[in-house]
Amino acid sequence: MEIQRAKKKIKISDDLITCRPISVQIPSDLIPELLKELPVKTLARFMSVSKDFGSIIRNRDFMKLYLRKSSSRPQSLIFTIEGKESGKHFFFSLLQSQDQGESSSPVVTYLMNCRALPYTTIAPSVHGLVCHGLPSGLIVSNPSTRRSITLPKIDTRSISMYHHLGYDPISGDYKVLCMVKGKHGGWGRHLANELRVLTLGKGNFWRMVEDFPPHCLCTHETPDICINGVLYYVALLDTAVSHAVMSFDVRTEKFHLIEGPDPNVRPKVTRYEGKPALLFAGIADCRLNLWVLEDAAKHEWSKMSYVSTTVACDAHFFHHIFCANDAGEIVMAPESVCSSKPFEVLYYHPRKKTMRSVLVEGFSERKVPFWDKDPCHNIISVFSGQLDNLMFL
Repeated sequence: MEIQRAKKKIKISDDLITCRPISVQIPSDLIPELLKELPVKTLARFMSVSKDFGSIIRNRDFMKLYLRKSSSRPQSLIFTIEGKESGKHFFFSLLQSQDQGESSSPVVTYLMNCRALPYTTIAPSVHGLVCHGLPSGLIVSNPSTRRSITLPKIDTRSISMYHHLGYDPISGDYKVLCMVKGKHGGWGRHLANELRVLTLGKGNFWRMVEDFPPHCLCTHETPDICINGVLYYVALLDTAVSHAVMSFDVRTEKFHLIEGPDPNVRPKVTRYEGKPALLFAGIADCRLNLWVLEDAAKHEWSKMSYVSTTVACDAHFFHHIFCANDAGEIVMAPESVCSSKPFEVLYYHPRKKTMRSVLVEGFSERKVPFWDKDPCHNIISVFSGQLDNLMFL
């Protein structure tokens, strides 16, 4: 009996020995590869626990590696919603899914809020960062880390400024292009009097742009898009009341004026199958028109058009056209989020001629700071391309 007990103790002891954790030395070059798979919140905790991890995570090369990895994942829509009573604008993200057989509705994720402006905030996400704020104090925010930086005030007498955020994938630099309205150009136009550029993280000071094509700034806030290091935005030609597209190379800081396919319409700039594109809904014929820029040097556009009964084609409201996503679908949504009715996002694929509907949940006042009690909140903008970014501003 004693012999059996002794054998059992020896067996238990042997099992404990074999179950002891084995210390494994991970090669240093593999650590960034492992860390890039983790979410931003986890990496933020790692920074406060280990100095070694902190130095890796804050490294510029690792941030670019993490951004490339995030860009390869399914990207989200970013919603900007107006709070009437709170005086704030709210940002939400929605992960887009191609699975049309989902059993439950997707839920939006609250990102952040900012102070409302005298004018509408249309702030696209540029590789995970958002530029917003008053003309006297622009702010660049990272919704992933919920950190922001206020840019230096521009010394100018003009209170009317337009700003665009661009990203250069080669250098990893973010640049803010700020345009100050100059003299009145007639027909509600203002000439671009001053153009300045600021590179984030490199002194954070404004530099004057000396050479740019003469063009007018629109009298309303218009969206912009940054594709492969080139920023595109809608401009007005100085010679006539016609719309065009201005491109700005973020790395070289060179401008190029591209003639629009139809000078008489005011389109939205978006991305379609990796190319700059313009969206426009016809009021008279309820048509949705999509122009894709095939050759910027030759000003060549291709056009797709279809009749839609879901967009706002007259005084009656259906869905509004906001953007196109990376799957080649045009994204349409209601003009507001109301607690009394479901929120439905429509995705139309022009090439496949298919339409899918997605019911979205999660716009809850209990989860959102400063969310007011108004039953309906206006949708200011919807953009595709929101992704996780590790840049700690």
